[in-house]
Amino acid sequence: MEAYRSLVDAATNITKQTTSIDDSLRLFDEGMKDAERCTKMLDEAEQKIEIYTKEGK
Repeated sequence: MEAYRSLVDAATNITKQTTSIDDSLRLFDEGMKDAERCTKMLDEAEQKIEIYTKEGK
């Protein structure tokens, strides 16, 4: 959940008009890393659900 919160914070800060271009680029890079972590967590959760679903049948 920390990666998701960080991603939301980065997106929020990027959209502020007071954020500099350099900071926006840094936040974008960090946000992309957070998005990758979130995707990995979701993929792992999906795999677990598939395993549990197959075991339950």
